[in-house]
Amino acid sequence: MVDRFEPAANVWGAPEFSQQIIVAEGLVLCVGEQFIHEANMLPSAVVISSHYLGELGGRSCGVRVLSAQLDVQGHDWRNLRSLLTSTEEHLFALAGRALQVAYWDRDHRFCGRCGTATHYHSIDRARSCPSCQLTVYPRISPCVIMLVTRGEECLLARHANRRNTTYTALAGFIEPGESAEQALKREVREEVGLEVGNLSYVGSQPWPFPGQLMLGYLAEWQGGELCPDPNEIEEAQWFHYRSLPAIPPVQTLSGQLIQTFMELQAS
Repeated sequence: MVDRFEPAANVWGAPEFSQQIIVAEGLVLCVGEQFIHEANMLPSAVVISSHYLGELGGRSCGVRVLSAQLDVQGHDWRNLRSLLTSTEEHLFALAGRALQVAYWDRDHRFCGRCGTATHYHSIDRARSCPSCQLTVYPRISPCVIMLVTRGEECLLARHANRRNTTYTALAGFIEPGESAEQALKREVREEVGLEVGNLSYVGSQPWPFPGQLMLGYLAEWQGGELCPDPNEIEEAQWFHYRSLPAIPPVQTLSGQLIQTFMELQAS
C-alpha cells in the first residue's frame, strides 16, 4: 500500500482521477480493509457526484458518491469507525476526507438562506446560491479534547448515552467567540466541576464523525472536587498512570494524550 497522500487545494476544477473511494449512505465500499479502487470500477450511471481529493502515491485520487449501496461481488460496505484501528493513519484520514466532502455536497444542494438550488463554484470547492450569492464551503467544527492531570493521576470518563465502555479524555466544541483554551476550561468546569491551570498543547487530529478538528491538550488540575454532569458524563475517576482502565487506541487523539502523559510520568 502506498504510504503517502498529498491533499489537493480546495478547488473544484480538478483533473480526472485514476483511483477512487466509493461511498454511499455514509458507508465506504471495501475489500477487507482495502477501499482504494481503480477509477473505472463502476459504470458512471450509478454515480451522483465525483470530487477530486488529491494525490495518493503519485496518482490522482477522488471520491465517487452513489445514490444507494450496490451489491458488488467480493466487496462489503463498512462504516468509517470500523477502519480506525486497522487502517494506516494517512489512509484513514483520506477516507474521512472523502466522506466529509460527500456530506457537504449532499447537505448544501439548496441554499440555507433562501432555499434556491445551489451550483458548484467555478474555482473553489464550494456551492453557491445564484439568487442571494451565499457561498458554502465544507464545514469543520473545532473541538478541544483534554486530559486533566493531577500528579501521577489522570482524569478519565465514560460519556453518557454511549454504548462504548472505554474510558476517555474529556472533550467539547469550541463556542463562537472562544479561544481553544477558554473552551477547554469551560468544558472541564461544566462536565466535571474542576478548575484547570497550566495547559500543554499536544497535537491535533481531523475527526470525521462527522466533521471535527480535535485540538488536544494536557491540563493540570488546579482545584475543585469531581462533580460530573449526569447529562454528559456517566462516570469520571482519577486513575494512576500505572493502573489505567480500557482506554482508546493510539490511533485516536485521546489515546495519544494518555500515552503522552504515561511517557512523561515514566521518564
